[in-house]
Amino acid sequence: MILLIDAGNSRVKWAIYQQGRWLADGVVAHDAVPQLAEEWRRWPLTRALASSVAEPQVGAALQAALPCPVQWVRAQVAFGDVTNHYRQPAEQGADRWLAVLAARQICAGDVVVACAGTALTVEALTAEGDYLGGCILPGYRLMLASLARGTANLDRLAGEVAAFPQGTADALATGVGDAMVGAIERMCLRLAEKTGRGRPQLLLTGGDAAQLAPWLAEPVRIVDNLVLMGLLRVAGEQ
Repeated sequence: MILLIDAGNSRVKWAIYQQGRWLADGVVAHDAVPQLAEEWRRWPLTRALASSVAEPQVGAALQAALPCPVQWVRAQVAFGDVTNHYRQPAEQGADRWLAVLAARQICAGDVVVACAGTALTVEALTAEGDYLGGCILPGYRLMLASLARGTANLDRLAGEVAAFPQGTADALATGVGDAMVGAIERMCLRLAEKTGRGRPQLLLTGGDAAQLAPWLAEPVRIVDNLVLMGLLRVAGEQ
């Protein structure tokens, strides 16, 4: 019985897997991690695999809560049929690498993987298994928060995305949405130009995936928990 943990910038996602079945899962804020100890002790766990881009104290809290040995997964130069072309894989967030590993199992062709959470990450993977790299930008709420902090009059709730925003609230929502969509669609164009094979598939994951999907012109497939799926692949279960 395996415990899989994805410690993100804002929350910790976890799931328990055994013999082809997901038995339990959950999401908690960073400050609630110690409460997981009681939940996890209920299961006869034999191992755990974890990925973390959170502050070190979150990793320490997870370590203290775990009832079994844990393997902290990092980005690698290669795994299976995927080659990582990141110049220094050691500096790369493991969540990005794991999402790409999971995407490789889902999509046989060229694929762009967009993870919409606290940050938005957008990765390019070819049909040959070459992970070319990707980009990072602030996510929806982080962009709004930066505008609120850095300007005199934009500390307000965002409105609705519109073709031609005619109010400040809608202008905020549309500007932030267009920035995120633009990063994704630009990566799709770059990958198509690189391979010469036309538009890649687009996978979208993360807490803001459902909000972001309707804004995209590209056909998109939402897949929950790509990082946990990547951990499962590293565990040798898929």
